[in-house]
Amino acid sequence: MSNMLYHAYLPENHEHHVSLEEVMNGGIKYSTKSNNRYSNGGRVKFEITELLKPSNAPAWLNFKEAIGVDLTNRFSNSFGFPIFTDKILVFDGDISLSIYDQAFYEDLKDFDEEALNFDTGETIEYWLKLYWKSMMTLEDYLIKRSYPKPEVLIFESVPKEIIQLCEE
Repeated sequence: MSNMLYHAYLPENHEHHVSLEEVMNGGIKYSTKSNNRYSNGGRVKFEITELLKPSNAPAWLNFKEAIGVDLTNRFSNSFGFPIFTDKILVFDGDISLSIYDQAFYEDLKDFDEEALNFDTGETIEYWLKLYWKSMMTLEDYLIKRSYPKPEVLIFESVPKEIIQLCEE
């Protein structure tokens, strides 16, 4: 088991590229542009997500301030850092994708014919309830490996001092 987490260091021509200097000087925050390449099902319909929030959700959980990370280095270049906090939760990435699909359908079904292809047949509330049920700590996920596509979110900024560039 690796004790490292990874965040994409995207090429300069990528819309979510962030310079090496920016990350090495300021760390990784929820507002870091490369964070937009990660899914975050809890942020899609934030008000509904908050209404359905279970009582056992940690007080520090705020999807608007979450940072997406990977458990393996999936890119030729990534920012790597050790697990440094317990404010990390894992959700089922497949459920998260269904949240995105259903939200796209519900928001655009009356205006965009393509949106009809994204109807999951379930409500956004249905998917968000499943999403919440899929929530587990990183520690539990590493033991169980419950989801083929984990959505791993850190709810704390990554300090610049622990970040290193990982190249394949």
